[in-house]
Amino acid sequence: MFLQGKRILFFSAHLFGYQNDIRLAMESVGAIVDYYDERPANNFLVKGVIRINRNLLAGYINHYYNKIIKETLQKEYDYVFFIKGESISASNVRRLKQFHPEANFIIYHWDSIANNSNAQNLLPYFDRVFSFDKIDCERLGLHFLPLFYTPDYANIPYYDKEIKYDMLFVGTTHSDRYKLVKRIEEQIIKMGGLCLTWFYLPSKILYYKMKIQNSYLRQIPVHTFHFKPMSKELLLQLYAGSRIIIDVQHPKQTGLTMRCIETLGAKRKLITTNYYITEYDFYNPDNILVVDRNLPYVPEKFLNEPYRDTPKEIYESYSIKNWLSSIFY
Repeated sequence: MFLQGKRILFFSAHLFGYQNDIRLAMESVGAIVDYYDERPANNFLVKGVIRINRNLLAGYINHYYNKIIKETLQKEYDYVFFIKGESISASNVRRLKQFHPEANFIIYHWDSIANNSNAQNLLPYFDRVFSFDKIDCERLGLHFLPLFYTPDYANIPYYDKEIKYDMLFVGTTHSDRYKLVKRIEEQIIKMGGLCLTWFYLPSKILYYKMKIQNSYLRQIPVHTFHFKPMSKELLLQLYAGSRIIIDVQHPKQTGLTMRCIETLGAKRKLITTNYYITEYDFYNPDNILVVDRNLPYVPEKFLNEPYRDTPKEIYESYSIKNWLSSIFY
C-alpha cells in the first residue's frame, strides 16, 4: 500500500479503458484519486484537431481546464499525474502548479514525442517526466519506464480454454499495418495455421481518407474494418485462445507498445516489427520473433515450438503495480 492516503489528481485521455486500469491500480495500493479526461471531448473531430493543431481549440481547452481548476481549488494533492498531455497548454499546467504548489507534477509519455507536438512544451513544468521510448529518454534526459500489463492479462495462462488460433491480430489500422499483418497471415495459413485478424478504425471518415492516401487500402472494402472498439472481455478471451500475437508498431515509434507487454503478461508468443525489443530483459527468441517490415518471414519452427516461461522476477517487474511504484517512488 505504498500510496496509502496519498491524493492524486489524474489526467488521461480515454484509450481503450487503460485510464480505468491505472486509476483502479492506484486505488488498490491506497491512493485517493480524482480523475479527469485530459481532452475536453472524445469525438473524432476534437481528437483530430488536437493532433493536427491544438491551438485551433485553445479557447475550448482553456474553458475546460478553468472548470477543472475551480472544481479542485479547495483540495490538496500529493501528486498531479498526467498521461501524455496532448491537449493541455503549458500555461494551464502553470496555473495548476500555482493552485497546487504542494503537489509533485508527474507526466508519463506512452507515445513517442514525435507523435505528440505538444509534449516538449510541457516538459519544463513537471518534476518528473517518464517515457516508454528509450531514444526519447536518451535525447531529452527523461526517465525510461516501459509500459505494463494488468492482472487481467496475468490471469490468462490460468483460463480453462482451448487454443484455437495460431495467430491473432487485434488493433487500429495505421501506416503499413494492414498490409504487413496480411502478409504474415498468408505465411501462417500456408503452414496450416488458423488466424484471426480484427482491424479497427475510429470512424468511416478516416477510412475514406486512408483510401485516398494509401493505394494498398483502395482495394479493401469498408466491411473489412470495425468502427467500434472490441470489448475487453472478448479481447481477453481471444488472447486466451491464441498461441501467437502480432505487433506492428508505428514507424515513428521505438518504444514497446502495450501489446508487447500484455503478450508478456499473458505468456503468449509474439511476432513484432520492433527490433528494439531485443534490448529488453524479457527478450527470448523462442518466444519473440522480430520480422522485417518490408520482408516479414515466419519460420515454421517458431510457429510450432512452445512458449518458454520468463524468469519470475523479470516477469513481475512489468506488472502495473511495479510500473506505479516506479512512478511514485
